[in-house]
Amino acid sequence: MVSVGLNPAATPERYPFDTLGGKAMTTTIEKTTGIVGLLEALSAEMSIAAVSCGHLDSALGQILETVPAESRLKVMQELHMVDMLAQHITAITDFTAGLASSMAAEGAPDVDAALSRITLGDVAARLRETLTTKVAA
Repeated sequence: MVSVGLNPAATPERYPFDTLGGKAMTTTIEKTTGIVGLLEALSAEMSIAAVSCGHLDSALGQILETVPAESRLKVMQELHMVDMLAQHITAITDFTAGLASSMAAEGAPDVDAALSRITLGDVAARLRETLTTKVAA
């Protein structure tokens, strides 16, 4: 299981964990609920951003219909980039929602379960590598 390290300079009031790596943290339901709320709000905002990417993708698709044939490749490339961005945002949304869910149920983030919710393998691999590197440091 991947665990997440915390900033040693952070105040205990900001993080709802027991001692983690020798750093004193507090465990209260109110603080856990605050983190869960934060993660849920972040996930909701990212979901809105993904929907906005969908609207942009649709608008670019409409523009593509009016673009001269010799310029369509460029617009199609931009359409692809918008689609990739929407997928990336959705992956992070799913990860954040997974963290919130495990925090609400268990009082601690289940990073492995949250990572398993990500359908884009590259995003999941980068997050896992980053989180593993941060914990090892």
